[in-house]
Amino acid sequence: MLSRPRRLTAAFGLLLALAAAPARAQAPAADGWDAARWRFGPLAVTPKVELKNLGWDSNVFNEADDPKSDFTVTAGAPVDWWFRFGRARLHGVDYFEGVYFATYGDQRAFNQRHELTLLVLLNRMRPYVGGSYLSANDRPGYEINERVHHLDRGVNGGVVVRLTSRLDLDVSGRRTTYDYDDTPGGASYSTTLDRRADNFGAQARYRFTPLTTLTLLADGVRERFTELPIRDNNGYRILPGVEFDPYALVSGKAQVGYRKLDILTPGMPDFSGLVGNAELAYVLRGMTRFAVGVSRELFFSYEVGRPFYVQPGFTLSVTQQVRGPWDVQARGGWYHFNYQEADIPGIEPLPERIDRYRTFGGGVGYRVGRDIRVGINIDSVRRDSVVPGQAYDAVRGGMAVTYVLK
Repeated sequence: MLSRPRRLTAAFGLLLALAAAPARAQAPAADGWDAARWRFGPLAVTPKVELKNLGWDSNVFNEADDPKSDFTVTAGAPVDWWFRFGRARLHGVDYFEGVYFATYGDQRAFNQRHELTLLVLLNRMRPYVGGSYLSANDRPGYEINERVHHLDRGVNGGVVVRLTSRLDLDVSGRRTTYDYDDTPGGASYSTTLDRRADNFGAQARYRFTPLTTLTLLADGVRERFTELPIRDNNGYRILPGVEFDPYALVSGKAQVGYRKLDILTPGMPDFSGLVGNAELAYVLRGMTRFAVGVSRELFFSYEVGRPFYVQPGFTLSVTQQVRGPWDVQARGGWYHFNYQEADIPGIEPLPERIDRYRTFGGGVGYRVGRDIRVGINIDSVRRDSVVPGQAYDAVRGGMAVTYVLK
C-alpha cells in the first residue's frame, strides 16, 4: 500500500494528466483585444449589463432577533477595454453597481471598482505599472454583519522576464491602502482595520503543457495599521500552484502553500501554517458541471482582542443541463472563523471563539442565445456564533440576468 506522501504525489500527477487532456483539438489564443465585442481602431471594448438580483431579502441587517425584510434590486455594468499603441498595451476594467432597497433607504449604495494596467511588450521583457480603486458600501467578508463603506486603493509595478520558451518570471511589488468608515452605533472599523499593506516578490510560471501551467509564488508581506500599531506585522508566503486552461478537461486554478505572519507586538498571536485557494470545475459528458472551491486564508478581525481569524472553507455547485437552453443548479458553502486571541496588558482576555457560516441554495436558468442568461435563485444563509447578536438566519432570492452588449 502506498504511503501518504506517495498517494498525494500520485493524486497530483493524475490531476495534471486529466487537466492536460484537451477537450478540443486546439485551444484558442488568449488575447483580450481580439476577443472583445466592439473594436474602434486601436480601442476594443466588451461591455455587459448585469441584473444581479431582483427579489427579496428576509434579513436585511443580518439580525439575530426581529429580522427586517425588504424588496431589493442590485444591478451592475462591468466594462473591459483594451487600447493598443506601438508596443504598449493599456488594459482597463471598470465596474459600476447600484444597490436599491425599497424600505430601508440607508442600505442603498453605488459601488465602483476601477483597474488600469500599462504593459510594454519588448523582446524578452514586459514591464508594467498599474493601479486600482474600489469604493463600496457592502459587507467586506463574512465576519461583518453591517454594510460598511470602505475604500481600497492600490498601485503596483513589475516586469515579466521570459527566461525560456516555457518559463516566465514575474518580479513585482504592490502597495494597497484600506480605509473604513465607522457606522452609527456600530463598531469602530477604522480603528481596527485601516492599514497599508506592501507585497514584494516574484512568481514563476512554467507552461507544462499547452493547457496546464505550473506556478510558484514567493513574496514578502508588510502591514502597518493607521490607528492600532499593535497589529503591525511582517511575514511571507510560498505558494506552489497550477492553472488549467478553460479548454482542459479540468479547468480552474489552485494554490496551496505556507504562510508566516509575525505580529511585532509581544503577546499578540502569530501564525505559521498551511494556506491555499482552489477553484476547479469539471464537465461530465457536456451536460453536468461540477465546481469545487477549497480555501484556507487569514483575515483581520474588527475586534480589538481578536486581531485575526483563520477561515477554512469549502463550496460545491452542480449545474445540470436539462433540455435545450434550460439548466438547474444546486449549491452550498461552509466556512469556519477560527479567531486568535491577544494576550497583552490593557486588552481583556477573551474566551476561545469559532463561528460557523453555511449557505445552501439553487436555481433555474434559461439561456437566450450566447449573450443573455436569465436565472431564478434562492439561498438560505445561517451563521452560528457564541457572541450575542452575531448569529442569524436569512433567506434571499430573486431573478438574475446577464447580457453582453452587441
